[in-house]
Amino acid sequence: MTTDANDIARKLGAAGLRRAWDGAAVIPLHKLNNETAEVINEREIAAAACAGKETPEEKIARLTTLKPFDYDRLRESEAKDLGIRVATLDAEVKRLRRAEAEDGGTFLEDPQPWPDQVDGADLLDRLTATAKAHLVLPSGAAEVLALWTLFTHAHDAFSVSPVLCATSPTPACGKTTLLTLLGGIVPRPLTASNISPAALFRAVEKWSPCVLVDEADTFLRDDDELRGILNSGHSRANAFVIRTQGDEHEPKRFSTWAPKAIALIGKLPATLASRAVHIELRRMRADEYVRPLRLDRLDHLPPLQQQAARWAADNAAQLYRADPEMPAALFGRAADNWRPLIAIADLAGGTWPKKARSIAATMGAAQAEQTLGIMLLEDVRAVFHKRKADRLASSEIVEALTAMEHRPWPEFSRGKPITPRQLAKLLDPFGVTPGTIRSGTVTTKGYYLSAFDDAFERYIPSKSVTPSQPLENKENDSLLSVTGGNACDG
Repeated sequence: MTTDANDIARKLGAAGLRRAWDGAAVIPLHKLNNETAEVINEREIAAAACAGKETPEEKIARLTTLKPFDYDRLRESEAKDLGIRVATLDAEVKRLRRAEAEDGGTFLEDPQPWPDQVDGADLLDRLTATAKAHLVLPSGAAEVLALWTLFTHAHDAFSVSPVLCATSPTPACGKTTLLTLLGGIVPRPLTASNISPAALFRAVEKWSPCVLVDEADTFLRDDDELRGILNSGHSRANAFVIRTQGDEHEPKRFSTWAPKAIALIGKLPATLASRAVHIELRRMRADEYVRPLRLDRLDHLPPLQQQAARWAADNAAQLYRADPEMPAALFGRAADNWRPLIAIADLAGGTWPKKARSIAATMGAAQAEQTLGIMLLEDVRAVFHKRKADRLASSEIVEALTAMEHRPWPEFSRGKPITPRQLAKLLDPFGVTPGTIRSGTVTTKGYYLSAFDDAFERYIPSKSVTPSQPLENKENDSLLSVTGGNACDG
């Protein structure tokens, strides 16, 4: 017996469909979407039929649990089933959601999707222009913010969740402004300037927010547990932590699957940096201009948020199936990080497919696989190249590493420089170990360049990267309008 998943979804909604699937094997729920017909066994059909026998109160309570785009698609048919006007149903759902929030359920509200269809390329153009109007950004960064914003609205369509990382060398470079801007256009923003590990996974489990973390340099680097939780949220399949709770210490699984943006001075810890797309902010020059982003004047942001919600809702199924061609410069985890953004650009169309790939090839390749060990391989290769040597003492390599001001080596461990022993420990997983080297009549512990051949070839193959150029940061009022000029009618 077969049926169309749309029939069940329209009748039961996402929450009812989940209940119907409990205990019914075969097809994982995440593989169903609004444009895919799936074969479902008899047991699932029976479960769905049972789940559909709801009282009016149960039906309305279920509707309050739906995401905006699920509710928007079901509201007319559900109102008809209840024998009430759509406006009446909307008001009752809104009332119940507000009551839940006041009762401690959640203080985050989903954005109401824009009533009309939205042109994706035009929306990305206006999101880009908005970012440029308020922030001094390097080339490509405004476009990344626009793409990542749409990604947050379509988050559940993807299997990888890249962190958006905004860094700067000093304070007063716009990190807080960037998070304020995102807070006005992403769905369910949860902003914090400090957060504990337990608070993070409990907040994600309870509220499904978009997490925006400021001042991360003040607490993140020294908190291994928090970094581990953030790392776990990169892949949907592994986005869980297990903790015990209650007097009986019963184990419970908590979700860590949520879009996250982190702002800090300096660099992210290496394992988290490899799971991120990066924007490097800089202080504004005297001849540069941005429009101040005041907390009491954010009225231009909610329409963008609503349009992003509508575009994501209309395109979720196509984004789920997307498998975009990636730039050759990207590989491994860096390609994983950029794949959702390029999928969005492809679906938006216009100039965005080409533009997104160009930006990814430049910005993404520069960050490809930047774990601590691979960062070290890059730096060691640079030391050998600079000194034009085929062998170097451990002490020489360490001396050169600790002179690199913008790398972690000068303050590698609790503010102290990396040591020869720590160098050896980091290189050991790559099959590189120190030995006795001879330089003239002197012997000492060190490394031959040839010992790195395999590691260099496997982890940092040579590739050219075009450096980014700064953008002029001028206002573009024509792109900051609420509706834009290319909205679709149908």
